[in-house]
Amino acid sequence: MAQILEKIDDNLNVGGKQGRYTGEAVNTLPIYGYFPVYEPHGKGIMRYDDGSVYEGQWENGQYSGTGKYTTKDEEYVGTWSNGIRVGRGRLTTNGGTRTYDGWFEAGKRSGTGTLKYGSTGVSYSGEWKDDVPKGKGTWRWANGDWWEGTWGGTWGKDAIGKGRTLSHYKEGGSYEGETLGPKFTGQAKVISKSGNVYRGMCRDNQKHGDGTLKTTDGMLYEGSWHNGKKTGRFKITDLSTGVVKKRNF
Repeated sequence: MAQILEKIDDNLNVGGKQGRYTGEAVNTLPIYGYFPVYEPHGKGIMRYDDGSVYEGQWENGQYSGTGKYTTKDEEYVGTWSNGIRVGRGRLTTNGGTRTYDGWFEAGKRSGTGTLKYGSTGVSYSGEWKDDVPKGKGTWRWANGDWWEGTWGGTWGKDAIGKGRTLSHYKEGGSYEGETLGPKFTGQAKVISKSGNVYRGMCRDNQKHGDGTLKTTDGMLYEGSWHNGKKTGRFKITDLSTGVVKKRNF
């Protein structure tokens, strides 16, 4: 039997939450002599007792189609299926300071999308999986620098997981290598603004561990660094003459 849409304005319990519903609905108990049992179906707005609001399309008592769901902490505008975020949508969280615009799967950010950190100028645009950056993507920073690379999908306290990046600096130079959190950590190639080239280990955005440094004046330094400074015994080669020296730092 075909469902008959009715316009109602009544208190309902939807998904275990009580609230006031205004809009289209169907009577799931259309038996003479019984009170009707309505569930949202079609277009309508549900104002829950906890302050959250859903406005949009419904199907058999669940969010389905396009709709907007708002709570005190977040707002989602996009598509739904069986009460779950699926497809394209925009999610705003953290008091409006973070906005994700992109694709969802099974209620989580998955596919391609862009996350913006309010008006700070910081953003991530690229691939996602299960609510974290995973795959190819680009981070952009307020100072004009940007990192492009492949991210491992580990979401740390600073919102950036382990990955591999080619990073560019607004004022010149680049970093190509591994990252951990928001810092360069691991094997890398670093080109400074002046053109010096470092190849080796880094930690917390500094040269740290074994590596080589080729300078623009034709010198090659081979040795170990600690927190950005040369330490221990170094082999120094003048690339123009081939003369090799040893020096302690």
